[in-house]
Amino acid sequence: MCAIRRPEASFSARRGIVAAARRLDPTSLRLFRAAVEERSLARAAIREAIALSAASRRIAEMELRLGTPLLHRHDRGVSPTAAGEVLMRHLDTLFDLLDRIGSDMEAFASGERGQVRLYANMSAVSGVLPETLAGFLPAHPGIRLILEERYSEEILHAVQTAVADIGLISGTLPASGHAPGLHVRPWREDRLVVVLPLGHPLSGRAEIRLADLRGVPFVGQSGETALQRLYRQKASALGFSLNERVNVSGFDGVRRMVEAGLGVAILPAAAAGPYVGLLRIAVCPLAEDWAARELVLVTRDPATLSAAARILIAHLTRPLPE
Repeated sequence: MCAIRRPEASFSARRGIVAAARRLDPTSLRLFRAAVEERSLARAAIREAIALSAASRRIAEMELRLGTPLLHRHDRGVSPTAAGEVLMRHLDTLFDLLDRIGSDMEAFASGERGQVRLYANMSAVSGVLPETLAGFLPAHPGIRLILEERYSEEILHAVQTAVADIGLISGTLPASGHAPGLHVRPWREDRLVVVLPLGHPLSGRAEIRLADLRGVPFVGQSGETALQRLYRQKASALGFSLNERVNVSGFDGVRRMVEAGLGVAILPAAAAGPYVGLLRIAVCPLAEDWAARELVLVTRDPATLSAAARILIAHLTRPLPE
């Protein structure tokens, strides 16, 4: 009586062989290729730096998984079976792909390629950061930089939750000095100045103290920024509130409102000085010890960052040219 092979069983067996092929490891495949090329399992074992017994076992296990012999074993050595010849035709493509994967991953590991997410506050963006990044990007064309301007507290949270890799924030933010799990390092000084409309009664002074702004119309910011919080707190400590007649978002809006004569403002020097002569504004030093505030760079544990992120950090923290 003839046995009838059930189609579903044949399909199941084929599916099992396909699954087994997916689990083949590169070491065994390289050993098989060496055996075919050397025509000897012993020479293949020497070439791949593996014991002959281990090499023989790996080939036998691979044949068992695939359900077919791959090598003819004879006195003169080994030669590929028909199945082995088909497998050899696939190996060049496979190992070329693995080599390219290795090269690509090496580029990421070395920092030649990668993506870095940098979040920076308005003071950093309006200061030296654009020029600093302009020098970085041409030198590292394989690194994709994503830069977003955010408030310092948002940046701190983004770095903590791994939404951002690097943050540039105000050093006056209370949490910046003791953020759990974050590394904080000084970055740049962010000196504050008073910005006034041309011809303002205070514009002729050599310096202005915060107390001099009591009752003076003031242009503030509409967002809850670290800078806004700082000058409000300092005014409150002196026993008054700034006369914030206008509140706008962004330093450009603040400058425009000052130029229009709607009030004075406090801004970082880098966000005001370059516009003197371009806009009808004047700048005067703010004579307070807290006017020389610090911008800091925050990251998670540097050991967990990508090579590309570490390269950018090294670039950002280089001393400024004299």
